[in-house]
Amino acid sequence: MIAITAFNKEGTAENPAADALNTLLYWPADASADAKIVSESTRGNVASSRDLRERISKAVGSPYYQIEALTTAPDDRLLIGVREYGENSKATVFSFLLLSVPFRIDPQQAVLGDELEVVWRIPADEMAKKLGPAHSPRPELGLSGIKFDRYNKDRFYAVTSFEKGDELGGYLWVLPYQGKQIGQPQPVKQPDGSAVAFNHKPEGVEVLDHDHVLVVHDDDRVRVQDPSIGRQREAHEFVYNIVGFSTP
Repeated sequence: MIAITAFNKEGTAENPAADALNTLLYWPADASADAKIVSESTRGNVASSRDLRERISKAVGSPYYQIEALTTAPDDRLLIGVREYGENSKATVFSFLLLSVPFRIDPQQAVLGDELEVVWRIPADEMAKKLGPAHSPRPELGLSGIKFDRYNKDRFYAVTSFEKGDELGGYLWVLPYQGKQIGQPQPVKQPDGSAVAFNHKPEGVEVLDHDHVLVVHDDDRVRVQDPSIGRQREAHEFVYNIVGFSTP
């Protein structure tokens, strides 16, 4: 198992607590107590991967960024998805920004490459154009999850989301994969040709089998009224969708 935090805040020498928000870690699926930090360093009593910040910032091209997606690729790579970036948290642009870095797990440790490369950097307005005229422009549309399809082995699935006040939603995308090349994200379409859209905020995607994908939503404080079941989400609940695919 591999996980990453958002890397959107950093502590100080006097108060290093926020350094923990800069952590890449891994563990055996059946032994979470054996979790280890990649590129570990310690400041005060806080262990983290803070030393990766400069490398990621160099690839992104901005001092501030927010990571929201992570997946392995079959050619010993780790793909890191950045939702938004900019000069600071108050001045950001949303995008589909996907980074790639060599990564492998040896018997003794995880080895991460030195350089991160940009796979795709697609602004929010270009993503909106791919969705078609039925979907209004979303300057706050950003990447929020990605996963390699380990069953079909020829694609990645990704989700993007937006949130503006109490209005939120998102979309499901597919990225073709062939010969180590990751294609441009394309919206998953319904039989009538319209993009698959959610009225909840997708934050994660998982491939269940050859024909089904699970999309998990986190609506934060918003209580969305779901017309399909006639009630709204409670504070202790989350919403998910299972998307099925059929072969023409």
